Amino acid sequence: MNWMEFLNTQATPAVLMFVMFLLGLSLSVADFKRVVTFPKAVTVGLVAQLIGMPLTAWVLSSLFSPTPAIAVGLIILAICPSGVTANAYSFAARADVALCVTLSALTSIITVFTIPFLTDLALQTFFEAGQRPNLSMANTMRTLMQVTLVPIVVGMAVRKVIPQLVGRMIDPMRKVALWLVMGVLTLGALSSWEVIRDNFAIAGFLVVAMNLLTMAMGYYSAKLTNLPPPQRVTITYEVGVQNLALAMVITLAILKRPDLAVAALLYAVVMPLTALGFLSIARRIIGPEEGRSAASIPV
Repeated sequence: MNWMEFLNTQATPAVLMFVMFLLGLSLSVADFKRVVTFPKAVTVGLVAQLIGMPLTAWVLSSLFSPTPAIAVGLIILAICPSGVTANAYSFAARADVALCVTLSALTSIITVFTIPFLTDLALQTFFEAGQRPNLSMANTMRTLMQVTLVPIVVGMAVRKVIPQLVGRMIDPMRKVALWLVMGVLTLGALSSWEVIRDNFAIAGFLVVAMNLLTMAMGYYSAKLTNLPPPQRVTITYEVGVQNLALAMVITLAILKRPDLAVAALLYAVVMPLTALGFLSIARRIIGPEEGRSAASIPV
């Protein structure tokens, strides 16, 4: 097994499992009860992520006609839900962290079933029959359960058994997860450098456009439905910050096509810039008093 095969089939799924385990450590049953407590905020966030994001990527891919690999890669990126990174940005902005955790948990569960269907639909739409990567929807769903749902459940169980230790360890573990994700993305970029170079202009444009459009969609959908400022910021980050590790697992481990990962790799460069750029704006939108009350909700 060479290093590229190890990265694609072993290291990347392991990193994703660790990230989802961390999400589980931040979850409790109360987080799922917020579906009833804050139904409007949860509904707006879910619709923006599960419908708005894929639709935006699909429209951009149809309008600008990139290569099939870039088009499908952009859609795969769009259908991957946010995770612990969005939670971190929401916390830094003093937004509604509890809502962020709830949305991350729900999308992680729902997309186990939506990702295989939408990926297959994208492959059939943009690839010709003879060039289309093989995708087993049943195997894909099983793999997604193994690398997302199982680690979340294990993380929740660990939090239940040793909550005090989890409280002390979760922040250092998040930092480790960030470095692991960055390492996987860096190695992925090196392994796909020629494809990135050849498609940099169109793929880069599409990634930037999707990132900016979806963040705007998240914010204004929350604003138009009269959600309070902390929840507007949370939904903006939930929609604008995707689960890059999950996108890499789908493109590299499941489909075994590095060219499909180009959009995610470029997004790894763009997303932190826009997310951090929005941070100062978000704090002004929220204000100090609302921010303290929202960010102090235990997760």
